[in-house]
Amino acid sequence: MKALQKLLILGSGKMGGSLLKGLTSNNELNFDISVVEPNLIKDNYNLISANKIKHYQSINDLKETDFDTVLFAVKPQVISEVCSGVLENLDQKKIFSIISILAGTKVETFESYFGLSPIIRAMPNLAVSEGSGVTALYGNNNVNKAFKETTDKIFSGVGEVIWVDNEDMMDVVTSTSGSGPAYYFFLTECLSLIAEDMGLSKENADKLSRQVAIGSSDIMKSSNDSLSSLREKVTSKGGTTEAALKVLMSPDKEFYNIFKKAIREAYKRSKDLSN
Repeated sequence: MKALQKLLILGSGKMGGSLLKGLTSNNELNFDISVVEPNLIKDNYNLISANKIKHYQSINDLKETDFDTVLFAVKPQVISEVCSGVLENLDQKKIFSIISILAGTKVETFESYFGLSPIIRAMPNLAVSEGSGVTALYGNNNVNKAFKETTDKIFSGVGEVIWVDNEDMMDVVTSTSGSGPAYYFFLTECLSLIAEDMGLSKENADKLSRQVAIGSSDIMKSSNDSLSSLREKVTSKGGTTEAALKVLMSPDKEFYNIFKKAIREAYKRSKDLSN
């Protein structure tokens, strides 16, 4: 029997925990997983216990040192300390592959610590916890076909995957996809609050707005139509939807420009973090 690939996950916060949930819920993914996290939240503790994943409070507590892949899911502020811990505790005779899901942390940061290691930078969004996320991937020149396929397998098991050839595009991905779920939650929240303001109960407004978002997402997922075509299918000439869209899509593009400004602010912040 072929030995399982050994995967070390450093950090199990919101995103690390979401990825771990996706990994353990997909039967096609089969790794020998170890997790280092000093402050496990209850949900992640239960997840680790239920799947018999090895858990360590500190990287200094590791009983194994020969991992195939190390996945960094810690806060960017502690990356220097964590990289030093990896160098001190993992077998340096073995070149292990590296995956990073740290926002705003470039591949060159890891290259400065791990030299010739194959390194892939990933930007997943929160929906990976439900198996419906999207992850953008970028690899350095040391990434071979096998590691690329392994990484693709990890993230395609928890949603869709895109590869970018230019690392600068990761800031675009961060501001649109990485932060994207929050934008949709906010728009859904606005719809709920407006429905409540117009007379619906809070419970019904919330239920209606959530289901509109869920149903619309299902339609987008199952349809090959363009987004503009889907919008047009809901918009009857002289109807209620057209009346609303005349405001949202007014000639001055006020709504579009506000949305664009917000995403550009996220993009600028991602660039700042990268530098």
